[in-house]
Amino acid sequence: MSDFHIRASIPDDAVGIAAVHWTTRRAVFGELLSAEHWKTETLGTRTEGWMRILAAGNKALVAEVGDKIVGFAMKNPSGPHLGHPPVRAIELHELYVDPNFHGTNVGHALLENILPPGTSAQLWTYATNPRARKFFQRAGFLPDGVTVTDPDTDVLEVRLVR
Repeated sequence: MSDFHIRASIPDDAVGIAAVHWTTRRAVFGELLSAEHWKTETLGTRTEGWMRILAAGNKALVAEVGDKIVGFAMKNPSGPHLGHPPVRAIELHELYVDPNFHGTNVGHALLENILPPGTSAQLWTYATNPRARKFFQRAGFLPDGVTVTDPDTDVLEVRLVR
């Protein structure tokens, strides 16, 4: 297990969060998403986005090893997703862990801190992401039968609820 700690994000964390977000997406979805997609989803665009998100006062939880961010999680009030109304008040919006730290309990600790066990919530994940689906199933999240194809990526998403 890695020696990590979890804390609330600050605006200066945008670069570290963006690096984890983009690196993980490239590692996990690199072949799933089109080459055209990766021309617009760059580390630079992720960094700009996280700078805006955190500057606006939004908070995430970050996991750090030393002074390096190795994972992050963010929840929001649920809203409609591609035409589907929410079924839970809270949505886990993001949970990403640097691939070098998969299997180190970082993801589990982030999830438990942002959504304590038993907290009713929903999330959307790619149907073709077996690692995430298994991870969330162990935490009590199950598919509710609702799926949607993301028009930006042309990838099928599944809603998981707890």
